[in-house]
Amino acid sequence: MPNLFFTQSSKYISVTYPIDKIDFYGRSKYQQILIAHSESLGEFLALDNKINSSEADYFIYHEALVHSSMVALDNPERVLVIGGGEGTTVEELLKYENIRIDWVDIDKTVVEKCRRFLPYSYKGNDKRVNLKIMDGFKFIEETKNRYDLILADLTEPNPKNPLSNRLYSKEFAKIIYDRLTDQGLYVTLCWEEIKGKWYYTLSPSYLKEVFKFVRPIHFYMPSFLSDFSLVISSKKVDPSKVSRKEISEKIKPFRDSLFFYDEETHKLLFTFPKFQRRYLL
Repeated sequence: MPNLFFTQSSKYISVTYPIDKIDFYGRSKYQQILIAHSESLGEFLALDNKINSSEADYFIYHEALVHSSMVALDNPERVLVIGGGEGTTVEELLKYENIRIDWVDIDKTVVEKCRRFLPYSYKGNDKRVNLKIMDGFKFIEETKNRYDLILADLTEPNPKNPLSNRLYSKEFAKIIYDRLTDQGLYVTLCWEEIKGKWYYTLSPSYLKEVFKFVRPIHFYMPSFLSDFSLVISSKKVDPSKVSRKEISEKIKPFRDSLFFYDEETHKLLFTFPKFQRRYLL
């Protein structure tokens, strides 16, 4: 019988998972890291005592994150990933040919330990990927590149550990806007700060002040014990309007490698009840 356990809690429920193996446990400069194995989750990554991804359902989050935006682009050439320490976002992007990926993550320890222990992490040495270990805000300020897609695969805002907090801001969004091509899309989590408090909202107001289109997507993540939303913003492209035919053509080369995303799922991702959720962190 295992004598180690990990408890994951959401707003309304907690689940305790028996752990049969710990691959890595320790602190980086920025956060606490646990990579372990549970019979129900498989290998999983927890940051600051919260599950970040698991072998059981990582593909739901990463396929939704990547493909719901990539299929809306015409011949994308350059993509930026901010965060995403597991490298799974990068791995998913590499299914598309003729793209170059700049990957920026602040935490070298997370990147290295995930590459070593997580079976679904990016382990390759693809020449299309350029990894930089640095602060994402600083990179965006300094780069002269323009991107067809910028994916902010971040940790949630945290009053006690503000690692990603300023990346959910109008200041950051305005710089992002300037770094996008005309067809460019920006994807991030649905958080915003209002009068010093953090809110989870489907349509962050700071993004609406910067971009023409602000479209949330919605799905359920079993390992998070909750539904989950991302928001896609753009200057000119509405990702919710991509046709089934376009999606089918663009995912055809790697359809067999997809576990969650397809033409029907794309439409469902953009479907919401007629109310807007907003709650405090």
